[in-house]
Amino acid sequence: MRRLSVTLLAGALLLGACHRVADSEPTPEGTTSPVTTARNDGRTLRIFMWSDYIDPAVVKTFEKSHGVKVVIDTFESNESMLAKLQGGGASYDLANPSNYVVQTMVRARLLQPVGKEELRNFGNLAAGFLNPNFDPGNVYTIPYQFAATGLAYNAGRYTPPVDSWALIFGPDDRVKFALLDDPREVIGAALKYLGYSVNTGRVEELREARNLLRRTVRKKGFESFAGGPEIRNKLLAAQIDLGQIYVGDLLQGAAEDDRLKVFLPREGTTISTDTLVLLRGSPNPGLARTFLNYVLNAEVSAAISNYTYYGNPNRAARPLLDPLLLTQRGAMPTDEDFRSGRVEFIDELPPGTTPRIYDRIWTDLKSR
Repeated sequence: MRRLSVTLLAGALLLGACHRVADSEPTPEGTTSPVTTARNDGRTLRIFMWSDYIDPAVVKTFEKSHGVKVVIDTFESNESMLAKLQGGGASYDLANPSNYVVQTMVRARLLQPVGKEELRNFGNLAAGFLNPNFDPGNVYTIPYQFAATGLAYNAGRYTPPVDSWALIFGPDDRVKFALLDDPREVIGAALKYLGYSVNTGRVEELREARNLLRRTVRKKGFESFAGGPEIRNKLLAAQIDLGQIYVGDLLQGAAEDDRLKVFLPREGTTISTDTLVLLRGSPNPGLARTFLNYVLNAEVSAAISNYTYYGNPNRAARPLLDPLLLTQRGAMPTDEDFRSGRVEFIDELPPGTTPRIYDRIWTDLKSR
């Protein structure tokens, strides 16, 4: 997913590009009439987003149907995005942060309400993405794409006997596996296996997770910590049995080799959402809201996911998605997954002791 320690999609294009729907322009019904725009708006929309994270045909169709120009600048981490926005280096209308930095942006007074009441396609969103912890009431964010974290395998090499984190955290040491090079994901997986929240601040729960992870990385089968694309490539090459992975990264490989499979462990897992936000200093807030409404259209939203292979939060778009996104068990969590807490958003940790405990656990693991 789009997070600090994750290798981005740009590094995975060799596997994914030839399967992306980049040549056919969607012409969705109801996208040629913009939402009411503010008086004296300009005709250029400026967006600051992750690299290679939107189908170019989607952008071209919006430009043509609304008679505007869309300028997209890209970033490679949430931290670099924040630094540029806080430094006032550019004047953008929309940005594309991950959920765990949204409240940081709210506190920094970088955002204004998206005005969901003006977005007639807002109702297309699946229930699990409404009213999230990081933005109660969806005041500041529109869900854009998401990635749950699952366990992946190459069915040509290995077939998991259960859909459980026990394959990695249990006593069996016959499985060769890799873990993500991401502290919140790895610690979060251990916490879920133990029955705790991925956002816990309880010292005793974090100590239990640390001890479990210490045993795990000492196993003969532990191969490495790695980024999602690297784990996917190891699975493609049948070098490991199991890999913790962002589902979007795995699906890019599954488009190349249908032996690659992924599932969400039954104990639960993490999920991260990349959002679209309206910046407080937007030169063209009306045009920005028109674009937000446009990407919430079912056909447009589906075209974006069919290009990125990331998960789609748009309920109305699901019938239009590439079958690959619908047939993999880890690609589309259900509303019940969210309600039950089985799939849990990674939240920003409160300042103080808790982040330091997570940091100490991760430093301890990486030094072994």
